[in-house]
Amino acid sequence: MGKEESIVQKPRTLLSEAVLPQSADDLAKFMDQPLTAIAEAITGMLAAGPTSWTVMAGHIVQAILKGKLYEQVSQEIKQLREKGKIPDDFADEKKHKYGFKSWVELLTIIDEETPDSDRLEALKAMFYGINKVNATDGERIAGYQLFQIAKKLTSGQVLYLRACYKLYTEGSLQAQNMDVVQWLGRVGQVLGHNVIGLLEQDDNAVRDYGLVTDRLTMDRNKISTRDAHLSPLGLIFCKNIETYHQEVFSECGAG
Repeated sequence: MGKEESIVQKPRTLLSEAVLPQSADDLAKFMDQPLTAIAEAITGMLAAGPTSWTVMAGHIVQAILKGKLYEQVSQEIKQLREKGKIPDDFADEKKHKYGFKSWVELLTIIDEETPDSDRLEALKAMFYGINKVNATDGERIAGYQLFQIAKKLTSGQVLYLRACYKLYTEGSLQAQNMDVVQWLGRVGQVLGHNVIGLLEQDDNAVRDYGLVTDRLTMDRNKISTRDAHLSPLGLIFCKNIETYHQEVFSECGAG
């Protein structure tokens, strides 16, 4: 039996046992498999197994995704606490008004929505902005409001903001106006696609949240490239993501 076949056959065996209600241990073992093996096992079993497994397999897939996200978030929070970046008592409501609440909301989003990595990173960054050591009361209040905005954003909108921020940090734009289509084309170059319709939707959405500046001229066909179209609020939002990424991946060595 080859290496590729063995890695598939073992998860398939575990899956066939895990679908039984009493097989919690087998399910836990199955969920510890590499994601590629899990995907192959479930795909193969759904194609060849009883139709009664369809609903159960869906629940298993959701549980696996949620489990991975819970593990990731917990590890990163633990690392930040060990580094002294988040206080040990961040969940004490008497000391940190929004600490426990933001933590509960973050876990609830994982449970109910299973966000992708881009959206989850924005949520974690705003959570960190609320709970980081030495944050002022005002910063925690603003951080919690930004967390509420992050909850509403799609991954595409988060990527759009990050592309704007990349242009901002590169400093390659002049403080002048640019046609909307031209601007969206620049953002598309950063993202690796030039689907103007999608970029237009994302721009409209983040503008409604006050994260980018309003359009200029009577026909609203111009965009100010000052600060790469980001509003002061949008700059804070993006800097929070940058700071969180640096704290976790640079100082804590996660990833």
